Amino acid sequence: MSQVDLAHKSGIGLTPLKRFEKTGAITLRNLVALLRALNLLDGLETLVPEPDAPGPLALLAAEQKKTHRKRAPRTSTPRASTSAVSTSATSTSATSAPRASTSATNAPRASTQPTSTRGTGKAPATAKGQNG
Repeated sequence: MSQVDLAHKSGIGLTPLKRFEKTGAITLRNLVALLRALNLLDGLETLVPEPDAPGPLALLAAEQKKTHRKRAPRTSTPRASTSAVSTSATSTSATSAPRASTSATNAPRASTQPTSTRGTGKAPATAKGQNG
């Protein structure tokens, strides 16, 4: 069978057929079309080997069957080094000056308006008290 006859019978172009013969590069669709035209479609199963490793569903099922180790309960006695650090931190926080966060709570909030008005046909919104 000639290349032209095979390309016509399989429905693929002559250029992809020549490329396949020259380089071995072919799409799966064109390969199936060629195998169908040559009555070799049943041989497609022989091209894909059986997997050596179990599939992802089998791995998931095996992992779920495993017994997971449980964490030991925590002890009720605190560590000595941690308690010394915590007492020094509480004493310094009690003697330190109050935070200057009151001015931040009274400050006006930033506008939540979008900054871009491109394509809306509207002028940008200005905050109260500002001329613009």
